[in-house]
Amino acid sequence: MENFVTILIFTLPGLLSYFWIQLFGLHPASKHINFEIAAISAILWFPVGMIVLSIYQLTAMIVNTNSVSNPWLSVHTLSDVLELSNNLGFLVYFVLFSVIFSFLFSWFVSRFAYRWMIRLVNVVRRGSGTAELSGTSTVWNETFLKNDAQLVSFRKIDNPDEVIYGEIKKVSRPVELERNLLLSNTEYWTNILKDCKDVEIDDIFVDTKTGFIISLYNTDDALKAYHKIYNK
Repeated sequence: MENFVTILIFTLPGLLSYFWIQLFGLHPASKHINFEIAAISAILWFPVGMIVLSIYQLTAMIVNTNSVSNPWLSVHTLSDVLELSNNLGFLVYFVLFSVIFSFLFSWFVSRFAYRWMIRLVNVVRRGSGTAELSGTSTVWNETFLKNDAQLVSFRKIDNPDEVIYGEIKKVSRPVELERNLLLSNTEYWTNILKDCKDVEIDDIFVDTKTGFIISLYNTDDALKAYHKIYNK
């Protein structure tokens, strides 16, 4: 039981932060192995864990100043943390505040810190004549994981005549083993896009590994073509 509590105290804030950051959209370019997750969680433990322990320490100082009969144990060493972990009240406090502050810390990293880091890195890369980094970690992220309506056609390099048209409804996350798209309204958009020359293609995504080609159409042009056909 002591080992479980120790692992909980020294891994929970970092693991929570790691998973919050991924849920907020900052995915790695490749799936992390267990050792890498453990290392990242250990790094992320410090800002979250220190905030939680600092709040406890501040509260303990206030309580000890105003009460002599029931003093709180102050935190000065890791041994003090382990001793406090035997206290159920402290354990509940630590878990609850770890959830709250890991969420807030991850939100700050995802919303502000990551963008500042990318800008700083790009300053250095521009100075060395290297192409700038995108705002996201993968081309898949950059292309499909945006909160915009996207109309696409889907075909394979070795079979370009077989084309599927539709509106993207769901997209796989970058860390998933398979890259899948869920399309809706395929019949409508097939009738509109198949032979229409007025709808421009904004971008073409090429999966060099599987040989799939995904054409992304201009949404405004596609909507105009839609109204022209169905709202006569």
